[in-house]
Amino acid sequence: MMQIELPEKSVYTRRMDAPRSVELTRSERELLLNIRHIAPEVEKKIVSARITGNRFHIEFSPADVDGLMAGLSSEANFTSDRTMARAYEELREKLEKL
Repeated sequence: MMQIELPEKSVYTRRMDAPRSVELTRSERELLLNIRHIAPEVEKKIVSARITGNRFHIEFSPADVDGLMAGLSSEANFTSDRTMARAYEELREKLEKL
């Protein structure tokens, strides 16, 4: 049987379930609040976010981010306003980078 040696230090330092902090503009925050199907606890985080220098600072769990990205995709697909669809898609891409 072949023995595999693992490095002593792991290159990966971020936990998969660690909260992710995001800075949102007022308009990005409003877009998130316009999602029709949003979990109540996520909505509460968005509503109660603290503001510093025109930016809202919010910590989301990976599950929160996944739910928000699904909601943003849904809104982008079903809106008839192309400008709003683009805004939803851009915010989804921003959250995807977390």
